[in-house]
Amino acid sequence: MPNKMTKGAVAIGAGVVLLLGGAGTYALWSVTETLDGAVATGDLNLELDGAGTWEMNGEAFDPATDHIVPGDTVTYTQALTVTAVGENLNARLSINEDAAIVPGGLEQYFDIDLAVDTGWDSDAAGFIVPSTDPGVPYEIEAVVTLEFDETTPNREGTTTDVDFGEIAFTLEQTPVS
Repeated sequence: MPNKMTKGAVAIGAGVVLLLGGAGTYALWSVTETLDGAVATGDLNLELDGAGTWEMNGEAFDPATDHIVPGDTVTYTQALTVTAVGENLNARLSINEDAAIVPGGLEQYFDIDLAVDTGWDSDAAGFIVPSTDPGVPYEIEAVVTLEFDETTPNREGTTTDVDFGEIAFTLEQTPVS
């Protein structure tokens, strides 16, 4: 029985300690200060400025009615506004050069390239866009060129639609190296 009495006394003592602890006040001093200032985020944006212009071999070209043949070069010139704000922002401007533009099997006869009127470095994936100051975007001219290889044999590519409407300019952030 003494063991039960000891357990009971310990339980009662613990209860009394808990009740007494809640009855008094116990305070520590505390101070809170907020940070000064806000953190601003950057911006990455691409806008087409007006309608682009078409040329074939240096002459006006209408993709709805004119036809290209091997040896022709078609260009599409488009004014762009590029915004790239951020101290550690790496970005790349490119176009998609996928099979949606040139039907399967004919890709080897067509070369599609992008050029811009800036001093930007480029790599196989596009142009490296340097960061700008807020409110000071780049106003650039982009030229997409489609060359139909003059050595295209036989009747390869005849009566084929090369869909320039599938070409898209892309501005995307890339990882910091």
